[in-house]
Amino acid sequence: MDTVVKDGGFVPGPGGLPAVAVGLEETLNYVRLSLAVRQGEFPYDRGMGSRLHLLDREEEHAPERALAMANEALLWLPGVRVTEVFISGGGMSFRVSAPAGEGSVELGEL
Repeated sequence: MDTVVKDGGFVPGPGGLPAVAVGLEETLNYVRLSLAVRQGEFPYDRGMGSRLHLLDREEEHAPERALAMANEALLWLPGVRVTEVFISGGGMSFRVSAPAGEGSVELGEL
């Protein structure tokens, strides 16, 4: 069980307390955090995070590189992987496969 974090803050739940995520929602919350944090910048675990901020979105194989970078960032989550990446405007969308099911994660500009 974990609290839901989005755009750098807690998502409020009933009564104004932070919303709680379980199951697939919890896994997608971990994925969102792992992809959004720049690798080396999380003070409690310098290995956490992704290198997606280094991606040149205009290069020919940007979606394939983003897929590889995303899956590298998720190695710490057993059985969790990104299966598709969509790049649009300043954001990215990731299709995620996990033991608890499938879902998607949206990220704004990194």
